[in-house]
Amino acid sequence: MNMSLHLPVARHCLLGFAMLAFAVMTAKAPAAPAAKAGTSQKPRVIATTDGEVDDRSTMIRFLLYTCDFDVAGIVEVNSKYQKNGHSKELWIDKQLAAYEQILPNLRKHNADYPDVSQLRRVMRVGNENIKDLWVAPPGMETKDTPGAQLIIDTLLDNDPRPVHVLSWGGANTTASALWKLKTEYPKEKFDYAVSRIRIYCIWYQDGGGGWIQTNIPGAYINEAYRWNKVWDYDSISDNPRKKEGCANPPEIQQYMGYKWLSENVTNNHGPLGAVYPQTYVSEGDTPSFLHLINNGLEAHLDYTLGGWGGRSAHDNPAFPNHVMDKTLTDDGNANKMYWRWIPAAQNDFAARMDWCVATNYAGANHQPVARVVGSLERDVSPGQTVTLDASPSSDPDGNTLTFNWWQYYDADSSTNKVTIANSNSVDNASFVVPSAANQIGKQMHIILEVTDNGTPPLKGYQRIICKIK
Repeated sequence: MNMSLHLPVARHCLLGFAMLAFAVMTAKAPAAPAAKAGTSQKPRVIATTDGEVDDRSTMIRFLLYTCDFDVAGIVEVNSKYQKNGHSKELWIDKQLAAYEQILPNLRKHNADYPDVSQLRRVMRVGNENIKDLWVAPPGMETKDTPGAQLIIDTLLDNDPRPVHVLSWGGANTTASALWKLKTEYPKEKFDYAVSRIRIYCIWYQDGGGGWIQTNIPGAYINEAYRWNKVWDYDSISDNPRKKEGCANPPEIQQYMGYKWLSENVTNNHGPLGAVYPQTYVSEGDTPSFLHLINNGLEAHLDYTLGGWGGRSAHDNPAFPNHVMDKTLTDDGNANKMYWRWIPAAQNDFAARMDWCVATNYAGANHQPVARVVGSLERDVSPGQTVTLDASPSSDPDGNTLTFNWWQYYDADSSTNKVTIANSNSVDNASFVVPSAANQIGKQMHIILEVTDNGTPPLKGYQRIICKIK
């Protein structure tokens, strides 16, 4: 029976660093550098962009989530697809002007949206030199760019949180920053900087990503591919290119198509939605920051945990800090790592677009707050019955909530699937821990998924990681 609960209003807050130990537990090789407790819980991010049209679409979404993370930099670069870059077109400035117009409305829904001046202060231009696209940093013509220096300064500051450097285009500017740190700074500063960086590459779009992987082995770097034909120009079958074919099934395409975008983003949703540059959702770079969104999955702590931004795995023992989604299968189809999350991610985006025009808090929907009773990291015994309780969950709008407990088997190190009894129960779900001896030391990920009945319906999550001992 599908149970629902009408719960009181509660303010949504982050899990913070409670799951840092989980990240270490679940990694099958050295995990990403851990953040430290005692600082702000928000992830820090530097977005590097080549200014391609899908980057411009991604930036619209990025701006709507700047309340969820701290923007340490926006750096314009180039790539093999956009060899000259687009910084001279001032396209980000135009989007920021639109963002500024709707900022008063946004702050009625979340007070943490940054001022435009704050975002402008961290804008820089990196390497846009065509000749440097496939050149190793020592041989680059353009080395000391303002963008590279911003990356250096951020990695060396006193904030102990990791710095997520998102490569929407090429990674040459990031590579140049790391090369300069390695060759011109004391070793202790270089080591400190490397320990903090987490790079999410949307493909290797120049020589920078591969150079970092080979020459800076301590730098945590994610190389992502399975977003292709899912989030990019081939997100729908009826697209103008029709080059490679769409990977998305019809039930996913409905969230990417012309009608969806028109109804939820570009029409009647304010000046920021009006400057969205495409007619359907083709945001090839959006997966790079979906991990950073405050939805309760906490996937930014370790990209192998899995979440809205996909899931990667340690693929090569020779490069223990390199993870990749390319070789990963998910129930026989690697694209499913994105499909399972897209309806929720798109509904969340639609709600944020509603915030742009809703002049009061009650005028739009907000994410429910998923909470479990007990620890999010649990030692369990073979044959033990584990009970699951989500009764502290709440909804800031007073909406009715439904509950779903499920095993995120693809993220498990355990090879056993379990049956969750009463999986739709608020406080009476349970499962029996596998009793096989070969499961000792393995982990299981149990996801609490809470959905409200607002418009659009939104989801919040919590993740319980059970270690079998």
